[in-house]
Amino acid sequence: MLRESARTLFERAGSAGRSRMLRDAEGGWDADMVRELAEAGVFGVTVPEENGGLGMGLAAGGVIAEEVGRVIAPEPVVMTVGLSLGLLRRLCPHHALMEKIINGETVLAAAWQERGPNGGPAEASCRYADGKLTGGKAWIVGASGAQGFLVVAEGDAGPVLVLAEATADALSIDKRTQADGSSMGELSFSSTPAEQLAEGPAVRDALNEAISDATALTAAELVGVSDSAFEITLEYIKTREQFDKPIGSFQIIQHRAVDLNVMREVAQAGVREVLAQMDSETDPKRRAKLASRAKARAATAAKKITRDAIQLHGAVGYTDEFDIGLYLNRALVLSAWLGDDAYHRRIWFDAREEEGAVQ
Repeated sequence: MLRESARTLFERAGSAGRSRMLRDAEGGWDADMVRELAEAGVFGVTVPEENGGLGMGLAAGGVIAEEVGRVIAPEPVVMTVGLSLGLLRRLCPHHALMEKIINGETVLAAAWQERGPNGGPAEASCRYADGKLTGGKAWIVGASGAQGFLVVAEGDAGPVLVLAEATADALSIDKRTQADGSSMGELSFSSTPAEQLAEGPAVRDALNEAISDATALTAAELVGVSDSAFEITLEYIKTREQFDKPIGSFQIIQHRAVDLNVMREVAQAGVREVLAQMDSETDPKRRAKLASRAKARAATAAKKITRDAIQLHGAVGYTDEFDIGLYLNRALVLSAWLGDDAYHRRIWFDAREEEGAVQ
């Protein structure tokens, strides 16, 4: 019922064609759609009932993430469910921000990574003191559309989680457009006013848990991308004719389609299993390992399926008129966010070796 409700909502809004329209309007998302999703309970699906959510767990969140991927919806569902609410429900579950986010009244982006001099990730140097932020944050999904930022910074007593309004003084947002037309931003703070929400080691622990949630939900979104890309391609090869025959009648095309379908089914089953296990798993290290397993599997499948889908479409697959290109670009962006398949495969193997050494 949850899947059907989300699918109906997205289809009524315009399915994949809406993504192209919003992309051409310089990216971003539809605020009305955010409110509709909130009314349907989408953002509160993983939040416990005592904190204003539906309490349905990460597996239910994965169902919604798959539907987001199927129509490549630009709305910040995974970002909000996995990161923003993932942080708040663990650190300050009774804060008024929780209700505002669940009700779609505000969208907050999480900012925790920093860019070093060589362009790669760096150790945290963004500081929070006397109610003000100094420094910068990088690779923030949804930065250009968020009303505020949940910033993980260094305070006098260790890590802190603070709220910086998007309109705050001395806050600069540098927007970067990604391959699929969505935006990723970088923030610069210069004694920017911010409100402290939490502090201490619990902030780092909550961040790691929220990243695991978001990683697994992104894997589910990639499953949705793969599903639609495969379905679009299957329909195309049934109707596209070459030598007076549908190209789907050629054995080599049939074999490729079967291989892609098997890869899609395996990724879907693996990700759904991981999400169900993460709901009952309490060990942060094991949850992180499970999330890496899901992301590695889903990213590998999505990139293979969408790239092959372009080839099976032929030259028209490279044109913007055909939706299949939108799915390839989305797969590339999602695969890179929070670590690509190679990164997560390495994490999974390292964790497995560590467990073996302990035993």
